[in-house]
Amino acid sequence: MPRPYLTPRRRGVLVATVTPLASIFGSGFLIIVPILERTLGALAVLGAAAVSAIAWLVGTSVRHCVRVVEPLAARGALDKTTARMERVADAVIVVAYVISVALYLRIMAQYVVEFAVAGGSAPAERIIACATVVVIVGVGILRGFHGLDLLERISLLVVLALVVVLGGALLIDDTSTLLGPGLDLPRVPQVGLGSTLAALGGILIAVQGFETVRYLGDQYDAPTRIAASRVAQGVAAVIYVAFVAFATPLMGLGTSDGVDSTLLDITNRAAPVLALPLVVCALLSQFSAATADTAAAEGNLRGLSGWMTGNRPYLISGAAAIALAATTPTLTIVTIASRAFAAYYAFQAVIALRTTDGMPRKIGYGALAMVMVAITLLAQPAG
Repeated sequence: MPRPYLTPRRRGVLVATVTPLASIFGSGFLIIVPILERTLGALAVLGAAAVSAIAWLVGTSVRHCVRVVEPLAARGALDKTTARMERVADAVIVVAYVISVALYLRIMAQYVVEFAVAGGSAPAERIIACATVVVIVGVGILRGFHGLDLLERISLLVVLALVVVLGGALLIDDTSTLLGPGLDLPRVPQVGLGSTLAALGGILIAVQGFETVRYLGDQYDAPTRIAASRVAQGVAAVIYVAFVAFATPLMGLGTSDGVDSTLLDITNRAAPVLALPLVVCALLSQFSAATADTAAAEGNLRGLSGWMTGNRPYLISGAAAIALAATTPTLTIVTIASRAFAAYYAFQAVIALRTTDGMPRKIGYGALAMVMVAITLLAQPAG
């Protein structure tokens, strides 16, 4: 009798993939195209491939920590310096999660406002984002976030369906244009290599999310989390590169419309009927991602200090997210979030370096740590 393809082991990996994959798409799907347009223009697909490749390398250090560091920590076998670095990394990821909450809700508000108001409204975006933080914190205080998995799965399915449909619409538009007047690719912005690399470092947030497997130990064993991380990163990389490639010929830099503010601009040109589904997707994906990161920040804060009891973690993280969402432009928050996650990834790489055997691996993790430190210090907003 043939063995069923979807074994319990594979089913477990698929279920575990939901969280990192939803986090990756929640982080980047709605922003990666317009940001790469500003940075690389016609070469945007190379940027998508490069950022995905860097993310995969960072993922190796995270997966090493799941496989090697977690068992050592559980046995109390980590040396004092490495254990202290683990604790500092937990504090850094709290900061990163709080910043990402502000970012997700600013992106959500931007799509809603641009769809409803011609030309958008920055004050309205800030008000909506801050009000949503209040709602999320209020729900967390009163009821907790039980049942978030269902919203996460629904939002991921909606996002994946929209990516396929919108990607198909972009490909059809590209093909019809190619067979007609020919593709008119956007210009490549005339900026130096250093500025381009700094801008690419500033969109590391677009591929963030694979590290969530480090905080799912109560739900899944290490092999399942490692496999889920690989699957999530592989799927996201393929979709991001293909989607950016299909969207490039329609970027505003190649038209009289000028540079795009959001993916909504491209959608309105290629398939206006998909504009409303895209906004619904933004609402679902960004709200669920912001809720998940609020919960993660709250849990980590409680673990970091005995003073973080009662409603304090929610109130502190919520106040910080509101302050950022109310005062900082979206593209700047993208860069700040990328720097925060790069700092966390730098710690993960150094911890991996200290706990691995073999000089080639140590050199590799050391080089990766230096790249992440450079992004932490030098990343710049695109455009």
